[in-house]
Amino acid sequence: MEHEWVVQLAGQSVNLNTLIMVWLGMAVVLSAAWLSTRNLSVVPGKLQVVGEGFYDICRGITMATAGKRGDGFLYFVGSLFLFIMTANLMGQLPLRLFHIPAGELKAATADINTTAALAICTVLMYFGYGLFKKGPRYFKHYISPDPWYIGLFFLPMNILEDITRPGSLLVRLYFNILVGEILSGIALGVSPYVLPSFVIFLELFVAVVQAYIFAILSSVYISLLSEDHH
Repeated sequence: MEHEWVVQLAGQSVNLNTLIMVWLGMAVVLSAAWLSTRNLSVVPGKLQVVGEGFYDICRGITMATAGKRGDGFLYFVGSLFLFIMTANLMGQLPLRLFHIPAGELKAATADINTTAALAICTVLMYFGYGLFKKGPRYFKHYISPDPWYIGLFFLPMNILEDITRPGSLLVRLYFNILVGEILSGIALGVSPYVLPSFVIFLELFVAVVQAYIFAILSSVYISLLSEDHH
């Protein structure tokens, strides 16, 4: 795999390949959101129908994991799903046709820094939302189950569980998308037509599924840590 296009900004190494794809992904999502909501009406047009369809999908994720409580973090989970799906799908575009000074353009989610940042956002959200909903009672789950002296025995395991959750999110997404990028590159080198088409079609399916898995797991974690009886 070709080396990355790395530059120094403010004394820090920045991967411009990933940065370009992250900003392109955000631009696509924001543009699509603006286009589908700029002329809202009782009788929706085609773009509004598409927008409402994606809204229903995102709300379906939170409803499945938290019921109506999920509306409190619907926009976070929906944003995660739409951005990750867009970033994953953009990795299957013929971006190798666009030449840049170093490396090549690939899915932003094929860079572990991107998936780590997304996982950290989820961690901050389930800590922040849990504290918002439960206040100091949020920390009670670290010494569960009751009574407290039994809960103390489980304290290290409960802390470890919170620490490992983001790791499972970022690793799963990163390796699935990275492997897809590698397979697509190999397929293009072996056969210019049939094989790449098959691999790309398979990876389009994986791209959507991985975005859904990341979003629904994030919704599950937020829901679990903000439940009143947790």
